[in-house]
Amino acid sequence: MLPALPSWLVYPLLFVGFFISFFFLILILKKDEKIHPTETFPDVSFVIPARNVENCITRCVESIVKQDYKGKLNIVVVNDASEDKTAHIVKTLIKKYNSKVREIILLNREKSQGKKAPVVNEGIKYVIKHLKTDFVAPVDADTFITKNVLKNAIGAFEKDELVMVVTAPLIPLQKNFLLRLQYVEYVMSNFYRELLGRVGSLCATPAFTVFKTEFFKEAGLYNEHTWTEDFDMALRVKSHFYKIAYLKDKVYFIAPEKLGKLRTERVRWGHGTFQALLKDYPYMISPKYGAVGTFFLPITVVLGLGLLMLSLLLLIYAIIYALLYTARSWSIGWRPILDFRISLFDLSIAASDPKVVLGFFSILISVLFFVFARRYGKEKISLLDYLVFFIPYIWFLAYTQLEGFIKYIFNLKMQWGHMHTDVDKKQKKHV
Repeated sequence: MLPALPSWLVYPLLFVGFFISFFFLILILKKDEKIHPTETFPDVSFVIPARNVENCITRCVESIVKQDYKGKLNIVVVNDASEDKTAHIVKTLIKKYNSKVREIILLNREKSQGKKAPVVNEGIKYVIKHLKTDFVAPVDADTFITKNVLKNAIGAFEKDELVMVVTAPLIPLQKNFLLRLQYVEYVMSNFYRELLGRVGSLCATPAFTVFKTEFFKEAGLYNEHTWTEDFDMALRVKSHFYKIAYLKDKVYFIAPEKLGKLRTERVRWGHGTFQALLKDYPYMISPKYGAVGTFFLPITVVLGLGLLMLSLLLLIYAIIYALLYTARSWSIGWRPILDFRISLFDLSIAASDPKVVLGFFSILISVLFFVFARRYGKEKISLLDYLVFFIPYIWFLAYTQLEGFIKYIFNLKMQWGHMHTDVDKKQKKHV
């Protein structure tokens, strides 16, 4: 018979989770800085890595072409040996949109390496050598930016020591169950990114980011030996003591619609996160790097992910323990007695249990985050969707992080993630 879960293990887990949540609650009280649109409109170069994206490349390029931006925009599409009509579609877009203030450029790679970083790097090299713009903006081919994003992002660069501006990635609210859960996830994630940005510990480069081109000359291009080149680049920015600004403007993208593809994507994210923590940037867990080194990496990432994965293992253990205990009890003749009467004495005993108290406050804080995130993002999230996200979906994310950790530790085979050749027509229409 397995031993019951020891209290000395359960209490610290609840306390750490409560501590992290309470710290984020404090950050809500801190005012965010306003970002004003640019009035100078410098030239900007976009870099779009494109492999088999015939279903979404047109919408992506057109969302850039139609930006409310007076300066010249160069759109460098790096075709990563696509096997569909991606290159042909881009050539058609060149004929349709190229002008003095909008120029689409197609670069073709003969062989794909199966990763995004080498493709983006080729585009950035082209920008540095030929276009020589002060700003470069990598954007995923399945991403569609709203018309005011760029002028607001460039306006943020008026701050000193700022080399990077990130935006708020989001998927449209739809009927698909898995997409609805991801919608809740991104609304919540954007809220947490905003809070982290308020204390200078934001470390994320989602689907669309704007950089000062000079930074790539100084610090190098994207890391081609990691599965999360975006997270790696954000940490590199912070390792050079530069600032990252968070822009509330939303950019929409196409998300995985099937559980298997979502799992592959999130395992990749987990693998890359642990590589950054254990191999590439462990030295950044230090007061030398400000809030990133004292809160974001050690508390939010290390303790947060550790808590999430350990909680999953404990949950599995508790389920196995309960099943074995029930089976053993039945084998000796025990049968359950259904008695739903609850006395005040029972309630007082339960209320005096620290696990119950900490668990109650954890749920209460989670509901508060839900309310604040929905109000902050001005998005429609039903309480039912959030509860499903908070309970089963969180355990799914915990599993993918654990799998990513195991694959990193044992150097197991990895896959890039979902492709966009089979994008659901309804999701494309909504985006």
